[in-house]
Amino acid sequence: MAGQLSSRVALVTGGARGVGREVVRRLAREGADIAFVYGTSASKAQETVKELEALGVRAKGYHANLENPAELPDVAAAVLADFGKIDILVNCAGVFPNGVVGEMTFADYERGMRINLDSVYYLTSAVAASMQKGGRIINISSTLADRAGGAAISVYNATKAGVSSFARSWAHDLAPRGILVNSIQPGHINTDMNPDTTDYHHEMIKRIPLARYAEPTEIAGVVAFLAGPDASYITGTTIDVDGGLNA
Repeated sequence: MAGQLSSRVALVTGGARGVGREVVRRLAREGADIAFVYGTSASKAQETVKELEALGVRAKGYHANLENPAELPDVAAAVLADFGKIDILVNCAGVFPNGVVGEMTFADYERGMRINLDSVYYLTSAVAASMQKGGRIINISSTLADRAGGAAISVYNATKAGVSSFARSWAHDLAPRGILVNSIQPGHINTDMNPDTTDYHHEMIKRIPLARYAEPTEIAGVVAFLAGPDASYITGTTIDVDGGLNA
């Protein structure tokens, strides 16, 4: 299909559900062929492939256990074998480790680090090795990279601070090759993991100037912008998509 991303190949982690699924939908509507990584959502992955193919693009899901980031270079190699190239990488998958320091188990700490931070490094390192001039790497971070936000989320905050910092540093690493690297820091997003129907939501929106959660499509729109031709002079930037929460 025609679009600003026609002839481009995008690889998205977490593409079978939540924000990741909206990202692959939007990039496909812009004409990109889609490879995506999924974990436990095999049935949703199959549904996503069919939906994307109906838009006239190539699509394929790749199973990986992000708790074992060492699997990800093999995923990148498989995508390259199937699609021939990777032009756009969106590091979207993540978990929300929760626990007060001194009480959180080391196993939960290590899982959060492996999925949220280590997997981003392993996959990006593998993809960047063959990415060509004009490539785009987009990390989905969080406004909690910049603020504590509350108790019991220190590990999540630390991983997202790392994800944002990776993007700023990689922008320097990859600029000589013409590859742009940016991060998006969403605030609260209305997903099945964080619905806008809970008591927590009703309390939280009092702190958000726009007084609502973001919809996943609003994050996907910013991804499409950064992946597209209008963002050709943007690298090393962090964009907050948070309704003013971080203002």
